[in-house]
Amino acid sequence: MIKINLTATQKQMDMSNLGGFDFTKLKFKAVLLAMVVIYLPDFFLAPVFEQEFADKTAEFSQLQSQLSSLKRKIAQSATLEKQIRELKAQEENLAKKLTAVKQAISLKRNPSNLLLYIAKNMPADLWIKELTIENDTMLIKGEALNYTSVGNFVNNLRSSIFIKEANIKGTTSTVRESDKKRIESFEIQFGIGRFE
Repeated sequence: MIKINLTATQKQMDMSNLGGFDFTKLKFKAVLLAMVVIYLPDFFLAPVFEQEFADKTAEFSQLQSQLSSLKRKIAQSATLEKQIRELKAQEENLAKKLTAVKQAISLKRNPSNLLLYIAKNMPADLWIKELTIENDTMLIKGEALNYTSVGNFVNNLRSSIFIKEANIKGTTSTVRESDKKRIESFEIQFGIGRFE
């Protein structure tokens, strides 16, 4: 029969082979070169990169301040754009009101030139007691000392650019009580050609 010794024998620890890595096959020149390549740039290149890093950091902080300044300007421009929109809305509203005012002014008739013409071309012995304007028609009621003054007044009105047709609507003769003079009361109606 064969006896198997199952007891563990103590082996001497091999320092050249740790963790499955054989240090006897390691080339020290290559390791030394690798270490120089890995660590030497830190000594020479790190100060150059540190200066560049500082420059880039300063540039970044400057760009950050510019960005915050631009954001503030954008916020201000947003409020300005809102004000511009409000002003445009007010401008449109005022334009509508201005159009309405212009239309109202164009419809408004100022008879000042017409009345001035009537006053300048009225005979001295004729006076107006009532003057009425309705649409494009004027009615004058008054008195004169004779028919001739009334006829001259109507002829003066007919020659005006403001008046289309002037016609005597009616006349009556009366005697004034105060001085016993004969007075001709008249009504003249005419169409208004223009106001200006």
